[in-house]
Amino acid sequence: MTDIGETLPTQRHREFDALAAAEAEGLSPGLLRTRLAALAERLQPTTLTERHRAGRARRNVRVVRGDDGMSDLIATLPTVLAVGIYDRLMQQSRALVDARDARPPVTATRDSGEASRAPAGGAPVSGRTPQAPPAPDVRTPDQVRADLLADLLLTAAPLSDPTRDDDGPGTLGAIRARVQVVVPALTMLDPGRENADPAELVGHGPIDAATARRLAESTTRPWDRVITHPITGAVLHVDTYQRTAAIDRYLRARDRHCRWPGCTAPAIRCEVDHTHDHALGGRTETGNLAHLCQRHHTQKQFTAWKVRQREGGVLEWTSPTGRTYVDEPRPYPPAVAFVPGPRRGAPTPPAAPRPREESPGHG
Repeated sequence: MTDIGETLPTQRHREFDALAAAEAEGLSPGLLRTRLAALAERLQPTTLTERHRAGRARRNVRVVRGDDGMSDLIATLPTVLAVGIYDRLMQQSRALVDARDARPPVTATRDSGEASRAPAGGAPVSGRTPQAPPAPDVRTPDQVRADLLADLLLTAAPLSDPTRDDDGPGTLGAIRARVQVVVPALTMLDPGRENADPAELVGHGPIDAATARRLAESTTRPWDRVITHPITGAVLHVDTYQRTAAIDRYLRARDRHCRWPGCTAPAIRCEVDHTHDHALGGRTETGNLAHLCQRHHTQKQFTAWKVRQREGGVLEWTSPTGRTYVDEPRPYPPAVAFVPGPRRGAPTPPAAPRPREESPGHG
């Protein structure tokens, strides 16, 4: 409580102490620290974005010389970056240690032919010295992380990657940093609310709204939308706005083209639209998604046209004048059809008579 309260102006200390005491009941120290950090943000006279901008200007990397030929490399970074870097090192060190522990032990053996021809002194006749086996890797996880960090900074990829094989690079370089961020929807829409409802870097405390938005815009991973009870805050439902690759493949196969009545623009040149707007509670699932070309997507959004999706991807459109149009996905023909042939030895049935041809225009 004291550490977090020190970040507030002196005139806010008494108010913070009273609120913190009420908040502390029944919470573990780790959970209490997260709660108090969010509480302190509500009492700050300046926004988190302003303070983060000032703090970010002080980012730096420095070396503090120590004893025994060792030094401390210290980097002052935005918390999101520091946590992501540490998480990637943790993942890589676990992968390296697991691969190391899975290897069979190496024992020193001398080639039988060389040994049989070696003189009493032990040196082979050919003059070659037997190659010593590699020293076992007995590094601790802390030492592995330190070595990985040095390799990554000096070479941009770990030099010691036991997952590498003769066919190409290993898997350590493909590991990417992870951070878990919770962003209130209102804060994403209105940065002025960041002190009242700050975005949270889970396990570390609040982050500024600008950083949260950059993470949301840059990630290729789907964001989960969490629907909570308006009073208790309990989680009621979770879905995602971003579609999975499997959903996209299904929709392209089902729709084939723009689903506006009469439009044939190919699905690969269309946009995927939530039939019931996601912002109004529409879910990201195949029963609420359909392809629309850019022109008709805009027309759906900004005109009086209405649409409802029925079972099987059937779209029911209603024009501004009240007329209804139904667009159904076109079914695929069967890929293979088996027609039973005549049984062996059975008489061949007579050919069906050809229909009489009629000239066009006659009934």
